Amino acid sequence: MGKLLAHKEGSGTIEPSTMRGYRAEARQMDSCIGNVRLANLSVEDASSWMRDMGADGYAPKSRSKAFRLLKQALKWAVAQDLIAKNPCDFCKPPKRVKTPINALDRAERTRMLKLAVVAEATSPLGLAVELALTTGMRRGEVCALRWSDVGNDGTVTVSHALGNGEGGFYLKEPKTGSSARTIPLTAHTAAILKAKRADSRRVLAEMGVPAGDPFVLGTQEPESRPYNPTQLDKDFSAFCKMNGFDCTFHDLRHTFATMMIGNGCDVRTVASYLGHASVSMTLDIYADVDPEAKRAAVGKVDESFDLDMSSPALWEPQTAQPAAGPEGLTFTVAQLEAMLAEARRREAGHEGA
Repeated sequence: MGKLLAHKEGSGTIEPSTMRGYRAEARQMDSCIGNVRLANLSVEDASSWMRDMGADGYAPKSRSKAFRLLKQALKWAVAQDLIAKNPCDFCKPPKRVKTPINALDRAERTRMLKLAVVAEATSPLGLAVELALTTGMRRGEVCALRWSDVGNDGTVTVSHALGNGEGGFYLKEPKTGSSARTIPLTAHTAAILKAKRADSRRVLAEMGVPAGDPFVLGTQEPESRPYNPTQLDKDFSAFCKMNGFDCTFHDLRHTFATMMIGNGCDVRTVASYLGHASVSMTLDIYADVDPEAKRAAVGKVDESFDLDMSSPALWEPQTAQPAAGPEGLTFTVAQLEAMLAEARRREAGHEGA
């Protein structure tokens, strides 16, 4: 396991925070099956380890991550001719539990966007919120935007992100190849960015400072400092607490995705917006679109039948209606009582006979 982790860390493709998670999982793994020789590791050893983790109270997500790491390590061992087969290939993996998506409904996302537009005048937080709500960009991508990434055609290009390392945040390449993407902006967001860039250039020109290529949400001098993602999280948390929202900044990305799918946008386009590696990833995460879209879909059910599906009478049992008597035939109470008395007299006469 140590050799695999050293290989991963040396590749330079793994985030420091991810490596820390790998090492924690490796320590847990070592405490359970570290005394088993690699050549002797069996299917039952791996399965027993998974059962023990469950008995020890580890969440399904934690068990799944640990299992995938062991499987990857043993796959690497097979490639290095250290073992002939991977025991994890013959194990039943832990059941995956899908994490619920927390997305703002229409009223709440509208209210947040209005508040964000107001906040833009005094803080980069407002623009960060607007970008996340209207493009689905990740926190690190929003903070890493430079003016060179903002096109004159109303688009932004995601070319970098801010990663979190032991020494703080650093500029890095996008998460995956598909994460590097160009995203169209709403007319309002494009106008706000255009005005902000013009104002930045004007101030720098007045001060006799070269414009350079500063971060959009950072300081505007040539040696620009970005809006720290950790600070963005803190500012957003305070913003939510002050205004009664229950979400994280990353939930705005979820909000964007469910909003787009719920409004009928095809999944491939949504995946392109989000920078997902595949459409199946988007479907896996956002298969359950927002409840408003599901309620609207009921109308499509109504349209599929040649019946008035909105009428409660459609479902009421049909009861037989009394046959109508001769038109205009009515009786007074006295007449009905007289007829009843005559019927009783006749009935008594028949009994006497």
